[in-house]
Amino acid sequence: MSKPFWDHGYHSGSTYASGFYRELTPSWLDFGALLKGHKPPRESEGEPFVFLDLGCGTGFGLVLLAALYPEGRFFGVDFHPDHVAHGLDLARRAGVKNVEIIEADFLELAASDAVMAWRAGGCHYVVAHGIATWVTEPVQNALLAVATRSLSPGGVMYCSYNTYPGWLARSGFQKLLAFELATAKKGELTHSFQETARLLNQLLGEESQPSPLGATFPGLRRELQSIEFAPLDYLCGEYDNVGWAPLYFTEMNARCQAHKLSFLGTATFSESFVELLPPPLRNVVLNEARTDARELLTDLGTNKSFRRDILAKGHVQLTQKEWGERLDSISFRLLQPQEDWIPMPTQTLNFRSSFGEIQGDPLAYGPLITAISAKPTSIQSLLSNNQHPQGELVVMLSLLLEAGCIGFDRGPAGGKSAPVVQQLNQLLLDRMQEGRNYTQLGLPAVGTAVPFSVLEALIYKAYRDQLEEPMLSSCVLLWLKELEVQLLDQDNQVITEPQAQVDRIKAIAAALKSGKEPLLQRMDGAPSLRLHQPRSDRSRRKAPARKGV
Repeated sequence: MSKPFWDHGYHSGSTYASGFYRELTPSWLDFGALLKGHKPPRESEGEPFVFLDLGCGTGFGLVLLAALYPEGRFFGVDFHPDHVAHGLDLARRAGVKNVEIIEADFLELAASDAVMAWRAGGCHYVVAHGIATWVTEPVQNALLAVATRSLSPGGVMYCSYNTYPGWLARSGFQKLLAFELATAKKGELTHSFQETARLLNQLLGEESQPSPLGATFPGLRRELQSIEFAPLDYLCGEYDNVGWAPLYFTEMNARCQAHKLSFLGTATFSESFVELLPPPLRNVVLNEARTDARELLTDLGTNKSFRRDILAKGHVQLTQKEWGERLDSISFRLLQPQEDWIPMPTQTLNFRSSFGEIQGDPLAYGPLITAISAKPTSIQSLLSNNQHPQGELVVMLSLLLEAGCIGFDRGPAGGKSAPVVQQLNQLLLDRMQEGRNYTQLGLPAVGTAVPFSVLEALIYKAYRDQLEEPMLSSCVLLWLKELEVQLLDQDNQVITEPQAQVDRIKAIAAALKSGKEPLLQRMDGAPSLRLHQPRSDRSRRKAPARKGV
């Protein structure tokens, strides 16, 4: 397919999927910088700041961030007019006033100050999620140039990107796909992805007798299977780009350094602690003094495929005393039910990470989780009531944050954001119930979001309408049929048997009622008003067909 000249080889034939990423939140970035001894851009929660999202996509995540952090000024940049129009419309409908999205590409921004809506050198945070290795190198250089020019001294940049060696296996898929897409007609994109996956899968040989390719990349077969159920918009954004080129950490870091951006650490907290690596990899990394080489060794040893780097425009190193004082002031709130995280004393807590499975002692974590479950609790308070030294406690809290067990307490700042977040959440629920592919709802008290699907939104509506079984499942199935959405099981297989469909809806409904609905209530995110008329009075125009939920 031919590409328009304005996209510089980046996929522009459709809009990208809407998503929210907790690693982009100011609270998360502050903590990630603090773990490496860097002074965070904000002194405390609720302090004003300026935030720039380069490549903000549909604006969904940016608008949700702006609602969660009303004390900040948020700017988004995207080259796709559909993305910009969607983000501005969403902000207007939800009444989110502190966000501005402009249509521009990075080459334009790098060449001229005239199109900058924010003051040069005035941004506390600049983020670029996933985009850096999807664009051509000139555009990538322009992105980094805009980032460093926009950041204030000591400000931080979040840059996530595809990296080697983890992408070596799928790089062959991307190269084959380019041939299929070059001759594909409009409406044939799904077939192109499926045909490419089928062709490459044949090259792997049988599982019992793999080809040299299959033996070299034993996980590639599973990765190809996952493509079948991934949203088409995501697949196009991920693979259909002329500039698609994952980079080793050392390559990306050299390009960042050329733009005065110095590597601090990672927004994947578990990866901040070399001591969590399994031996003998840990020993190899610890014996290397050079930071760049350490990161590369870790990536190679863990077959890393995605990095979430935090960089700084000028490193402001805290003293040990200052570091401890900043840590002591941070408070946490429990997100998941306490009973889910305190197993029997003879069992262990298992944390997933790119380093492998990390095991935690329930006798150590139990009192910690119990203390946080009672009320928002600061690190200073936890230190006074536990036997763990500060450094060990920070590692434990980092793992609990990454696992989604706890979140950062926003205090009074979270309370100020609650009304607009509740209004936005109601709008998102209404539009999900119409088939819109939004994926999260905001949690004001902790400044982040909880995953929420179209199916959960329909069940939520049924609860709000005070429906009970068997009417609840019947109505949800009817609504799914109206939206042309297929019901999937836990293995992403379509459920066709009627009783199995009902059982699946009951299971999701029970989890929603016991988990996410109470969480929205506790974190001040439950919608308190309706923005639209009831569904029966609204237009029933069908949404575009979706693969399943």
